[in-house]
Amino acid sequence: MSPSHVAEPTYEAIRQRLMVGFWPMGHRLEAVRLAEDLGVSMTPVRDSLNRLVGERLVELVPGIGFHVPRLTERALRDLLDLNLRLLLSAVATGGPQDGAISKELSMEGHAERTDALFAQIASLSGNAEVAEAVRILGARLHATRGHEVAILPTAAADVELIYTALASRPTGLVCALTEYHEVRKRHADRFLAGLQAGTQT
Repeated sequence: MSPSHVAEPTYEAIRQRLMVGFWPMGHRLEAVRLAEDLGVSMTPVRDSLNRLVGERLVELVPGIGFHVPRLTERALRDLLDLNLRLLLSAVATGGPQDGAISKELSMEGHAERTDALFAQIASLSGNAEVAEAVRILGARLHATRGHEVAILPTAAADVELIYTALASRPTGLVCALTEYHEVRKRHADRFLAGLQAGTQT
């Protein structure tokens, strides 16, 4: 195990690159190269990659190594469907935290605002496991959300509609959340094209 002052920044650096789609799907993550890029030894890089395998942000193929997972259209739709189901369950069971939703105006990007919004909605369930599941799904869908503005002209308005619908929970919110996810499932092929390209220069 690596010292925490090295391990945590290494993990966060690799995780952030994965979340923004820095590498294309299927890209091999070479520990030696990552260690050189990050200015650390191999140990914290390997520890981080194994930790990210547990979060399903990295795939480990025995005998081959670590890779950025390859998503199919079906897999992306399944992730979106699971996210929707978890959020709808949170809305249905929302308890004392009902007034805790606030706009994350400090968030810089569309993907970050969407992540924060869904995390807050998940917290309405009062169930830590639901909240954690939505957080992990948010990390896995973050790169997809980063492509939304370029692919969907209504991307920002869709998120704003969910914020607005919070006041009419549950009916209006259920409709807004469902529409958000259904639109993205219909465009799964376009999102995959963006994810395949990656942002690495």
